[in-house]
Amino acid sequence: MLAAGARATSPPVFPEPEGAHEQQAAEVAAVHGAANQAGRRSLQIARARFVRAYEVHTVDVRAIILVGGLGDSTAHENESFAGSLLATYDVLGKPAVVRVIERLKAQSINAISVISESPMAGSAKLPVAWTDAPAAQFWRIAENTFSDIAQAGAEAVLVIRMGGYSEFDVDDFLQRHLDGRAHVTRAVDPNGAPLEMFVINASRRNDAAYLFRHRLQQTRSLCGQWVSRGYHNPLAAARDLRALAVDGLLQRAQLKPAGMERRPGVWVARGARLDRRARVLAPAFIGAAARLHATAVVTRCGVVERHAEVDTGTVIEDATVLPYTYIGAGLDIAHAVAGGKKLLHLPRNVEVEIADPKLMDVRSQHAPLRALESAASLAAFLPVQIFRGLLATSQRKQPAELPVAVKTPSAIKTPAEVEASSEASSFANFAVARRYGDH
Repeated sequence: MLAAGARATSPPVFPEPEGAHEQQAAEVAAVHGAANQAGRRSLQIARARFVRAYEVHTVDVRAIILVGGLGDSTAHENESFAGSLLATYDVLGKPAVVRVIERLKAQSINAISVISESPMAGSAKLPVAWTDAPAAQFWRIAENTFSDIAQAGAEAVLVIRMGGYSEFDVDDFLQRHLDGRAHVTRAVDPNGAPLEMFVINASRRNDAAYLFRHRLQQTRSLCGQWVSRGYHNPLAAARDLRALAVDGLLQRAQLKPAGMERRPGVWVARGARLDRRARVLAPAFIGAAARLHATAVVTRCGVVERHAEVDTGTVIEDATVLPYTYIGAGLDIAHAVAGGKKLLHLPRNVEVEIADPKLMDVRSQHAPLRALESAASLAAFLPVQIFRGLLATSQRKQPAELPVAVKTPSAIKTPAEVEASSEASSFANFAVARRYGDH
């Protein structure tokens, strides 16, 4: 507090040298410039490290597909039906093994070798190295094929056994193998169950030989694992083949019917012959050069594969007719797989062989032979019909009196006197012939 009469004085002010503000601003700018330059340098270094960490390297990957090779193993079902491996049967117009080949090629795996225990028609036309191997030499040929691929310059080999049909990402599988730095990486399903799909370093021939000699059941050392989250069907039995076709029609799997969608859910392949009185109800598939006669019905995910024939009045309901199979007239094939003179009823898991060619038969896979068979059937049919028409006497009896004929009960309304049996009742649920009326 100031005393009375005192005067407040301000602190002395000293004049700043000329240009002091400009010098200070220059120093601050220099400091900020150095910091920014250091920041840019560190950012460039970080970016360079990022680019090196995620730099894309080209890896020569080739594939070996094994079809068969079970031998005496009891770990799987027989994976066959009517004498052929399931992987070689058509599924909505294309064999399952061909669909796997196409998926691999779509993911840039172009060098593919197929070793099959079962021959397949048309395998010579496929863009792969196809080898038919007898069961006794199957795994030896697989081992030699791996060595040939390694010598040809491959860096990694994808090995798939069919067995199962799988839809998976090859790049993701390979990336997991490279990141894990394992000699062998095996695919497993989301539950941890092993799948017969492997990525093997081509330089590790001993590991590959050990794996092949143990039929893909054991590895030489601890292998890596990759979880496959795509669609998988084991194709262990004919019911799995049927399930794969249904999943394709219902779009549960990525495989598409090999045909044109005539109506929503109705797929018809090129060359199929459908009588105008035949009915096809969605979802359904009719294969190439297949034939449906008058009043035939295909419904409820019914599948008639290529060169199959369904005769007059027969119903294919929730069933698959395999290629080159003839189904006779007036039958009801439901919940079944039919082919090669064999019929598998899926709910009962019962397989029977049909000996009567009028009920089920096998067509030749060679076009000239099929044409010759048709010509021979026509040549045998026409003379018999002409002979019957000219010489046969009428078997129809006229009633003596009209009232008697009118009063006679109708045969349709009179129940047939047939003794019922448990065996007949069981077969009635298996395969029946019934009247559907107008179609």
